[in-house]
Amino acid sequence: DEVKYLILASDLQGTTIDGGETKLLGEVLPDYLELLFETAFPDVDLQKVGVILCGDLYANLDKRGGRGDVKQVWRNFNQLFGFVVGVAGNHDDFGNPIEFEAFKLEKDIYFLDQQIKKIKGISFGGISGIIGRPSKPFRNEEERHLKELKKLLLKELDFILLHEGPNHLDPEMHGSNVIREVIEQSKPSVICFGHNHWEPTLVNLKNESQLIALDGKCVVMEVMH
Repeated sequence: DEVKYLILASDLQGTTIDGGETKLLGEVLPDYLELLFETAFPDVDLQKVGVILCGDLYANLDKRGGRGDVKQVWRNFNQLFGFVVGVAGNHDDFGNPIEFEAFKLEKDIYFLDQQIKKIKGISFGGISGIIGRPSKPFRNEEERHLKELKKLLLKELDFILLHEGPNHLDPEMHGSNVIREVIEQSKPSVICFGHNHWEPTLVNLKNESQLIALDGKCVVMEVMH
């Protein structure tokens, strides 16, 4: 009963003008979601709403891509809702190492990178970044990335959060073939991810794992007890 709804989002790579100031889309989205809950679910205590973020919350002003600080996006969600749990994308930055460590200690902020957290009765595991050259931020060597994913899949968690997700046999659903193979060789899981845009949001794999594709999306999910 501690969590009634979950907000899930990823790859909010856009900007908007708010009060004459240019802000990241993810910085202003929490205010709109607060209004949504006030109108559609007026009886829900917003402290019983959790937030899942799967990375890439930064946007350049002039073009897609780039890399920048996204701490304020997390904080704005956290100011209005019960907690924020998530992973970093390859376009995300969290300041210098001292700032990053301090950020991870902020109340009700749960940054995951090869860790597991149980929050209000719900278990989450997450891997930040993508498969790539480890010399770049939030990129992991393939063998290590898959090894850590296998560890999480063995734990039978409620949610596994990734930035880079699997591909699908449908050629329009891009992603990592090796990540899909690891998931399909494991027990069924619920996997949230971004990085590659899929038109459908909820897709099942052949081992009955549920994939929640969040690139460029915001989903409100009711938690059934």
